[in-house]
This record gives sequence, structure tokens and C-alpha cells, in this order.
Amino acid sequence: MTSALLCSLEGRIVVLSAILLLFFAAVTDIRAREIPDWISGAFVLLGLLMVPVLGWHGIVGGAVIFCVFFVLWLLRLIGGGDVKLIAASSLLFSPSQQLWYIFHIAIAGGVLAAVYLAFRGRLRVPSSRRFGRAVRVECWRIRRGAPLPYAIGIASGFVWTIGRNL
Repeated sequence: MTSALLCSLEGRIVVLSAILLLFFAAVTDIRAREIPDWISGAFVLLGLLMVPVLGWHGIVGGAVIFCVFFVLWLLRLIGGGDVKLIAASSLLFSPSQQLWYIFHIAIAGGVLAAVYLAFRGRLRVPSSRRFGRAVRVECWRIRRGAPLPYAIGIASGFVWTIGRNL
């Protein structure tokens, strides 16, 4: 179904918009460890716009994904913004592709976690002004074992899933 999404001009615009939204989500997650709700809302609108192309099955799959990840949020295993972003962005995939999407997010998030763990306690915080404040703060967070900016894994999983279906 994603190949059908990429065949039309509207579909390409939706995919490009989704990638830009995910980039912004990753940047804000790195800077503030928060994903704005309007980004998830924009994904819901994009998903609804693509119902004629993708069908309603993706909406049902997205609702199931939200319920599963909501339980993970209740168990404090994942952040609320991550839950909303994963469920909302999954609306752009068919149910079988949604499974691949979740798998790709898990792999990308695992790599991100491995990098953060490898540098925990070892990374020096740069004191120079040539590094931006966000870089210095992120180095400090990595050093101290702060929560991951999981929007990076979500964005990577999205791009991987789109690329897999080209």
C-alpha cells in the first residue's frame, strides 16, 4: 500500500510532510524531551486524508497500536508523546506495514539506546561556544543517563519503512 501512496503526487506530498514533521518532532524531543501534540494531530489529519488511497484498515491498526503503546505508557516504559506519535504516524501505513514500522522503530530505538549506553558516564560535555547549547545539554544528559529522545527512533523507523516499500 505504501507504494500506492508514493505513486500519486498527493501521496508524495504527504510522505514529505510526514518526514518534515518527524524531523521537527526529533529536534524538539532532543531539545526539550517533549513532542508537541500538534505534530501527532497533523499525522491524524494526514492519515484521514489518505483513507481513499490506503483504506480504513490502517486507521483500525493505528487504534490497536495506540492501545498497546498506551499500556506501555501506563507501565512507564515509554513517554506519552512517543505513544501519540507512533500511533498517529502509523496511520500512513497498511496493517502489515504497520507491523514492519513497529519493528523498524524497535531496531532504530535499540541502536539509539546502545549509543547512549556506550557513552553514558564517558562523554565529556564540551565547554566551547562553537558547540550549540543543545549539543552541550544533550552530552550532559547522555553522561547522566537521562531518558532517550525516542522521536529519533520513530523518525528513523518511518524512513526505513518508507524506503523498504519503494
